Amino acid sequence: MNPTPPKASPPSSAPGPRQRAEAGLTLLECLVAIIVVAFSAAAVAPALVLTVATRVQSQKADQALALGQGEIDRIRLIMERGPENVDELPLSVPGLADTDIRTVSAPSSFVPSGSYTDPVAQARLVDIDGDGKNDFGVQVFRGIGVLPSSGNSTPVAFSMGVRVYDIRAQDNFPLETGQAAVGLTSGEGQRRKRPLAVLYTNILRGDANSSLCDYANSLSSTGSTGLDCS
Repeated sequence: MNPTPPKASPPSSAPGPRQRAEAGLTLLECLVAIIVVAFSAAAVAPALVLTVATRVQSQKADQALALGQGEIDRIRLIMERGPENVDELPLSVPGLADTDIRTVSAPSSFVPSGSYTDPVAQARLVDIDGDGKNDFGVQVFRGIGVLPSSGNSTPVAFSMGVRVYDIRAQDNFPLETGQAAVGLTSGEGQRRKRPLAVLYTNILRGDANSSLCDYANSLSSTGSTGLDCS
């Protein structure tokens, strides 16, 4: 007599490991994942914004410094070319002594190059990248300078100043004269009110007769410099 074969057990309804792996995430797990991603983004966003804003401000400051130094180099070249180019020199501030060059006030308007007539009240608009949009306002001014002993009207030496403002400063008058600090910032920093570059220097035309003596005497309060100017 053959033994009765064992009955096959019914298939289990519980999912196996492979079935559980393919089942996907539950709604609760999805919500938890979304919350984690949101908190991570919120934590990183301020640092990202700070980095981008600081980089933009540093780039603007570098451009402003190069623009200001270019103005000074241009004036030095004009002086080297001789007195016949006096009309290309920056406008002098009436009655301003060279020792007071830093006291010139900030501009109160930004104007195109063709309208630039007042070195104190105006800054000249500059499009530095040629995209048709102005990027900076440049204020260039000088003292009355030192006239040669020969009586020529072209100065042999003078002090000049250059201040380069960001274009957004034209919406925030009155402006300030102290240079803007460049550092970590989450916005535009101080460039809305202060110049990004401030340069003061002395310009001397050394190839003119007695120009060194004239300049030295102008700086001496006693008029005695020890130089033989005969």
